[in-house]
Amino acid sequence: MTFRERIRSWQIVKHTKLWFSISLAIILIGIGAMVFNQITIGSPFNLGIDFQGGTVISITCTKQPDAVKVKEILAKDGYKDAIVQEAQGNKISIKLNAKTISPDDVQKIINQISQEVAPVNKDATGVTSIAPVIGKELEKSGSIALALALLFILFYITVRFTFQFALATVLALLHDILVTLGMLALFRVELNAPFIGAFLTIMTYSVEDSVVVMDRIRENLRFRTKESFPDLVNRSITEVWVRSMNTSITTFLASFSLVLFGGPTLRDFSMTLMFGLLSGTYSSIYIASPLLVLWHKGKDRTARERKAVASVEPKSVGNLQVETAGGAGSVSEGKSPAKPKTASKKKGKKKKSKKRRR
Repeated sequence: MTFRERIRSWQIVKHTKLWFSISLAIILIGIGAMVFNQITIGSPFNLGIDFQGGTVISITCTKQPDAVKVKEILAKDGYKDAIVQEAQGNKISIKLNAKTISPDDVQKIINQISQEVAPVNKDATGVTSIAPVIGKELEKSGSIALALALLFILFYITVRFTFQFALATVLALLHDILVTLGMLALFRVELNAPFIGAFLTIMTYSVEDSVVVMDRIRENLRFRTKESFPDLVNRSITEVWVRSMNTSITTFLASFSLVLFGGPTLRDFSMTLMFGLLSGTYSSIYIASPLLVLWHKGKDRTARERKAVASVEPKSVGNLQVETAGGAGSVSEGKSPAKPKTASKKKGKKKKSKKRRR
């Protein structure tokens, strides 16, 4: 038996409680990490300079500076969380979480880099301060972008499929957002402006995976015979399982490579993307489709209850009330029906009429 044939025998929908329990456990761990961070560092997440405010020092040297040595100098001066980025043209960018830094401290850092790393061109040195107000504006615009994306996704899938399919997809997306935020809080990944782009990318991948599964369910519904809806959904999932995994694993490996070799800035972006890809692949198969089955079961249960009520309710036909129960019927009237004349009375009348003729 090949691997694809083994997948066809998997019963994914029957273990819905297990999949939901795993997701709930991960989300609760993430919420616990957010609470712990709020108590210890004063914020649920490790917000970077773009959200919290800080200072950026741009330095140009006469030769290419070593970023590792620059970071060691900053750590000695008390800036352990500083981000150092190399750029072309012997340039280097230093991001400090300090919201205000005195000119003397800036000059001290430049002199140390010039003496211990590489000579600095002081005429090409710049200092930029980012206020917390800009971070709040960025946070607001990012939240609006995510909310609009969810609304447009709900509208598109409702038009393309049905509202039930759209609702299941959006709930799976909310699951991905909670899981990703929880993992970012747990590992204290620094969040900066690229975080918003990573989140929108996660939503794109998650919706794409969910739409593939939903489209296969809709296609199989067209040729449905006596197969139950849960079995049909389970068969649809197993038919696209390999395709979804191949796509997600390929993208995951690329993100993992950026985490290892991409540097501090790309590392934070890639970790966000990596967590979201894992959650999106999981939710499209193990969350969205089982939610659709639960929705369908609820509709079937409601329909059965309505039929049961309709079979017991009395129906009035004219002056008669017919009550059906279990296939048997009983008739009741407000007035007693007139009794039909018997055949013996008719015969007596005929004999009397014959005697009179004689």
